[in-house]
Amino acid sequence: MILREARDGDARLRRGSYRRSVKSDGAVSAKAVLLLAAPAVANSLLQTMVFVVDRAVLGHFDDTAIAAMQTAGPLSWTLFSVFGSFAVGTIATVGRAVGANDRAGAVRAARASVLLALAIGLVVGALGWLFAGAMVDAFGDAAGREVRDVSVGYLRVLLPAMPAFFLGFAAISSLQAAGDTRTPLAIGVATNVVNLVANWVLVFGHFGFDPMGAKGSAIGSVIAATLEATLALAALSRAHAKVSLRAPDDNDREKARVDRRAFSALLGVTYGSFGERVVYHIGYLLFVRFVTGLGAHAMAANQSLVAIESICFLTADGFGVAAGALVAQRLGADAPLEARRAGWLATAQCAFALGACGVVFASFPAALVRLFVEDASIVTLATPVLRFAALAQIPMAIGVVLAQSTRAAGATREAFAVSLASALIVRIAATYVFVRVLGLGLLGVWMGSTVDWVVRAIVYGVRWQQGRALGLSAAGGP
Repeated sequence: MILREARDGDARLRRGSYRRSVKSDGAVSAKAVLLLAAPAVANSLLQTMVFVVDRAVLGHFDDTAIAAMQTAGPLSWTLFSVFGSFAVGTIATVGRAVGANDRAGAVRAARASVLLALAIGLVVGALGWLFAGAMVDAFGDAAGREVRDVSVGYLRVLLPAMPAFFLGFAAISSLQAAGDTRTPLAIGVATNVVNLVANWVLVFGHFGFDPMGAKGSAIGSVIAATLEATLALAALSRAHAKVSLRAPDDNDREKARVDRRAFSALLGVTYGSFGERVVYHIGYLLFVRFVTGLGAHAMAANQSLVAIESICFLTADGFGVAAGALVAQRLGADAPLEARRAGWLATAQCAFALGACGVVFASFPAALVRLFVEDASIVTLATPVLRFAALAQIPMAIGVVLAQSTRAAGATREAFAVSLASALIVRIAATYVFVRVLGLGLLGVWMGSTVDWVVRAIVYGVRWQQGRALGLSAAGGP
């Protein structure tokens, strides 16, 4: 369905050309993957820096603020991830249109994504503000009333800005799907600077502002998200960009018009990804419930650990963006073997990068934790957990990149099945055994997540090599 939509209409460019991430003989090269992945990884790290800066600043503000992020953080991330699943459809539809040299189709897909992002953002933002208290209360009251109130206040500032966050997702995903990872990187630099300054001013209270704590951090994130959406939409509106919200020329204006087919193509991929993320985050929030049940100290320690590991996770996500764009483009060009090769090359490069992160975690765990918290008891609690987390980095690299590759191929039902089994069965069961049966506390929580990543890596690795998501036969050919 998506491939047919991507090829509909005039499949040749009338002006300009798309940069190819392939060798002259049509084979995807390791260098080309790295050149595409490097800016995407850097942009993901910059996006992570928004999160890391928030946690580091709040960790040095007070323990209540950082503990509150153990509920507000997972809740906001769940809403961003689940309802931002349309970005997967954006990469698949825009990427395939680019691979098929269908400029009008790429414009149509990008426009549909932006409109869908705005509609979803308005609905989720309104409902999130209304039910912020109920969502936080679902985590229990082990951390106390003060932590609960800080969490609710943070969410009621952050969630109404969902339209800005989702518009930024849509525009940046469209640019990345066309192979433009440098523009999102430049935008990421600008938004990080703004977020850092806003946090410093608003959290601690400078230049005449009163100290606002977690609420000030939320305001800083909203300012940064608004800037990101504005700059990304401006970049996507350039007339002769690789993908644009503008029609290529008068002859293509009608073909670039958003209609039912455009939304059908986008939602055809998004539905599966949405279901997958719903299942994953149900499991994730149950997983987080194990942490909140361990008390405020464990919650604060876990937030410092999540902030540290997020650098690795978002590195993997950057490689996944590159892999997804290349997979979609090569499938659009009827080259499934090269699509599989692109997925493996990105996975290998990501595994090397995250393996290096794991070495750093194992070598300097206490020093890394102290960047986020000052309480000696929290540092002592988090240090052995971070050392163990080093073991999860390579399996996480494989699972994240091949999952994104699978989604970009349009096999979102397969990704849904993996998430259903892994998030709701493997992770929860393993965590229950380690925490409740063996009494390993916060270490047991991270042992459960590591088991989950190992299972995902094995399943995705086997399935990607078989190539069924790419339309390859059991023998490995088209």
